[in-house]
Amino acid sequence: MKTKAAKLSLLLLVASSLYAEFDYEGQVRLRYESFDNMNEKYYGTNPKVGEAHDSYLMTRVQLGLIYNFNDNWSAKVSMQDARVIDWGFKSSDWYNREFGQVNSTQTDFFELGKTYLEYKNANVTVTAGRQSISYGDLRAFGPGEWKNSGKWIWDAIKVSLKEGENFLDFFYGATMLHDPDDFSLNHRHGYHGAGVYGHYVYKKGAALEPILAYKINDKKNEVYNSLEGYYAGARAYDKDLYNFFYDMTYIKSFGDYTKVTNESVSIDGVGYHVEGGYSFKEINTKVGAAYSYASGDNPNTQANENFDAVFGASDKYYGRLNLMQWQNIKDYELFSVFIPNPQTNIKIEYHKFYAQQQSNKWLSYEISSMQNDHYGDEIDIFATYNYSKNIDLLFGVGYFISGGYIKEAMSKNSYITDENAFGLVAQFTYSF
Repeated sequence: MKTKAAKLSLLLLVASSLYAEFDYEGQVRLRYESFDNMNEKYYGTNPKVGEAHDSYLMTRVQLGLIYNFNDNWSAKVSMQDARVIDWGFKSSDWYNREFGQVNSTQTDFFELGKTYLEYKNANVTVTAGRQSISYGDLRAFGPGEWKNSGKWIWDAIKVSLKEGENFLDFFYGATMLHDPDDFSLNHRHGYHGAGVYGHYVYKKGAALEPILAYKINDKKNEVYNSLEGYYAGARAYDKDLYNFFYDMTYIKSFGDYTKVTNESVSIDGVGYHVEGGYSFKEINTKVGAAYSYASGDNPNTQANENFDAVFGASDKYYGRLNLMQWQNIKDYELFSVFIPNPQTNIKIEYHKFYAQQQSNKWLSYEISSMQNDHYGDEIDIFATYNYSKNIDLLFGVGYFISGGYIKEAMSKNSYITDENAFGLVAQFTYSF
């Protein structure tokens, strides 16, 4: 009896020890979206694919298990399920000509999520496996998690060197593609790429961030034969300069692009963002103005001047209706942020959008010989509320007023009309 009791005690001791080393995390996100006279691919009342008046519920469930081997080593395994109920699209509508397969950033059923092995000490972190890679304001490197399944998920190795608030990160890997009907380990990656991102704090609330990146797709496809792009730039910001603030990012792209005709041309693009304003601290409000620019391809030159946003997220920067991205754009913006209490944030934005090159692609359209460059104007009001430690709420509305570009385009493409567009979003997030 004593032997059996001793064995049972030892078993319970081992089990409790193992249990103590495990941790878990998860998130349930529900978002209702309703759009009028637009969808993710087309604009107006006569879309070629999808619905012109589309209302649906997006669900995303993430569950993760973390095991801590010791103070330095840990491992994580997670799953994600992302669905859209009563959506106007089907999976095949998201066939991607560049990758030769479906790539839907909204749906991914029972998919492997962030899963990696990590080593960490006071100054060095090494992460190997499936992970999210994001830096700064997410403009150059961001997960794009406003999209239901996420835009950029990496199978990569990342090394982070840290000293105080300063860090320098290096990573190399490949981007995951999202086919809801096929597990990601059974099909190819999208881009292979690498990056370097630094963060140097030169005063409280202010930093300089150097940016380097590399992107390649050497698999011949319906869009091009090969793409090899390089990016170099920097971000600088100061959140409080005598109550003023500024945030600036500049990135130059270069490399080689081989067309389907086998003609090789150089890449020569540029993207930048500048914003600044003033904080009225006594009323917890700041107001500012911003300008975002991304070059498009000039048909009168041999080079390819398209700037393609690196690996960045565009979910919340170029209008909340997501009609625009950091590609072939000139975006003039006025904004105001009001924080009535620590739990609530309200932002009002006004955007005036122009094409940098009128005949480049917009949404799913590519219309030649366009003369007008004014896409239109957009007004957005979005509010977030931190209800508790685990629950966050969001509500937003956006209204887009069609400009001269759209009015001209409707005479050349029957799948575009010039009605104004409206969008409404309500989101509930529970994290644990």
